[in-house]
Amino acid sequence: MIGASDTRQLGMTLPELIVAISVTVVISTVIVNFMIDNIRTSSAQSARQSLLGSARITLDKVTNDIRHSAAADDNNRWNDPHSPGAPGNQLSWQSNANTLVLATAAKNTSGDIIFDDPSNYITAKNNYVYFVQNGILYKRIIASPVANNAAKTTCPEASSSPSCPKDTVVVRDVKSFSVAYINADNTSVTPSSARAVELTLTLEDKVFGESVNASYKTRMVFRNG
Repeated sequence: MIGASDTRQLGMTLPELIVAISVTVVISTVIVNFMIDNIRTSSAQSARQSLLGSARITLDKVTNDIRHSAAADDNNRWNDPHSPGAPGNQLSWQSNANTLVLATAAKNTSGDIIFDDPSNYITAKNNYVYFVQNGILYKRIIASPVANNAAKTTCPEASSSPSCPKDTVVVRDVKSFSVAYINADNTSVTPSSARAVELTLTLEDKVFGESVNASYKTRMVFRNG
């Protein structure tokens, strides 16, 4: 027969059980927190890589327009009823530290360049305006009034119509978009004197309630001057 003292040795006392449960809870908490930290870190890294890829693709699109442009204009050369100073000043888009106004050759529907002065190879120019509003990078086209121009002036979405399509959304989640204007001596100059444009784009997202951002910088020379 097993005595009373032997029976007590086969199980755990209440204090021992409490200690065992407490140790298990602590170990489980440590393991869960470790897993959560790993998931948070992995998710942040993944989000950062995704943002970096988006920033690179976005600036590739913008630099492609720069490459096919003649210059940056100090202001838009054609009236835009939705420009920042409109209606009083419809020529109020300005190339500056966060807005880029490009002068790009106008083309007809066949893709042929339209010349204002064919004998001197002076082309008619549209304006492409890159600007940020409410965390979105937009591209607006302000078309030259030259005959047979295939380009159409675009508008804010709220004012868009068949005759004035909405501005292109280039990328969302923009934290900052900066523009620098550089000459052949690698010196900062006014926009209209620039030989090249340097762009920096920073995108931002939220992961587990924390901000994650990624930046990409590139430079492109005007090649259609």
